[in-house]
Amino acid sequence: MTLKSKISIFVASLFVVLYAVMAALVLVLFSQFRSEEFQDRLRQKATATIELLIELKQSNQEIIKNIDKQKADNLIDEKTLVYNKYLSLVYSSLYDTALAWEKQQLPILQKNHEFFQRKDSLETFGIKYNYKKEDYYVIVSAKDISGFRKLNYLKYVLFFSFILFALLAWFSTRLMVSKLLKPLDHFHKKIKLINENNLDEVIEVKSERNEIDLLAYEFNLMLQRIDASLKHQSEFTANASHELRTPISRIIAQIENKMNDEGVGENTKAFLQNILDDTNQISELIHSLLILSKNNTTISNLEQLNRLDEIIYDCITKMNMLYPDCKVYFDIILEQDTDDIVELRASKTLLEIVFINLIKNAYAYSDNKEVHIKILQKQHELQCVIMNTGNTISENDQKRLYEPFMRGENSQGKPGFGIGLRIVERILNVYKAKITYTAVDQQTNEFLVQFPV
Repeated sequence: MTLKSKISIFVASLFVVLYAVMAALVLVLFSQFRSEEFQDRLRQKATATIELLIELKQSNQEIIKNIDKQKADNLIDEKTLVYNKYLSLVYSSLYDTALAWEKQQLPILQKNHEFFQRKDSLETFGIKYNYKKEDYYVIVSAKDISGFRKLNYLKYVLFFSFILFALLAWFSTRLMVSKLLKPLDHFHKKIKLINENNLDEVIEVKSERNEIDLLAYEFNLMLQRIDASLKHQSEFTANASHELRTPISRIIAQIENKMNDEGVGENTKAFLQNILDDTNQISELIHSLLILSKNNTTISNLEQLNRLDEIIYDCITKMNMLYPDCKVYFDIILEQDTDDIVELRASKTLLEIVFINLIKNAYAYSDNKEVHIKILQKQHELQCVIMNTGNTISENDQKRLYEPFMRGENSQGKPGFGIGLRIVERILNVYKAKITYTAVDQQTNEFLVQFPV
């Protein structure tokens, strides 16, 4: 899960929980308010009834009619009962009679002077009323249909507003977090573009100096330290390689001179030839290390135009001189018959190193000493395919194919140091070209070089 998603979920959940707590609090407070408000209505009804009954002082049909007129507050299923100090019923509202459970509340009313209770949807209020040292007990019960309807309406409003608020909280938080972390996305994209060939790239730092800007600033300092360290290593490797080339060249010259001496026997010449071969390999290794040690500004020459087909022809000629038994089949397949299609703005020397290494590898690891090369034109790139038949590279070795000094399972008994493909990849990176390996089948290897045009 990304940081954006974590922050969005956390903030949105926080707001939703707070809203849920607030909604529950509003619901509880409104329910309490409804209960208290309906209790006040019942209290007013009870007080009005007993005062009217005392005022008239008689119990006849006219009293009942006058009491019924007090139902102006429209209490639903109202029932009013009035008891005297002897707990005898002196008044019952129209259509109602005394019930046993209500008489059971009278002792409670005598003790507490008031009580309020709810049973299902029926709510009952009782009050003890004293008039001229004479006690009266009034019990009023009714249903608060309107109040519960408002309470249910509030529940629906809070429920659907909770869902709406949760969605709005998520989307607004996601949008806000994406906007706030947009500089981090930019920082991430810039980091992905930085590699060993452009360590001098600088991440833009604004003047606000927020956390992301501070991170970018420290990252730039880290790149500078890494770049300086790599340059020191490259300088050391280059200096060491230069120093080693001179004595190695002298050794090679002395061996060759000794081999040309007429007094040297055949056995000695064979022994010297083995030493010369090993020395040449050491010289080649030193030359390869020297190339790897150079930075891009030194090894790149992007202003020079060279034809890819001519470079490959020169590489084939040099390979035939070194390995006469090497058979190279070269083909060019172009959609447009123009000379500039195969032209690349690159160094001829470096491209020769690339294709000599690839052709030499294809020859060394083939089972029939044959190498097939094709130049293909695609829409936005120029491709070169180098193929041979032989043991393919395992999947585990393919993952480490371009690591320096890496030699795979199929390299046993083959000469080499395992840095050829590393040099190839390093040079191609300078020109933003790519190289990929594919095992076409169990006995066919293919290297594809893609140049952007």
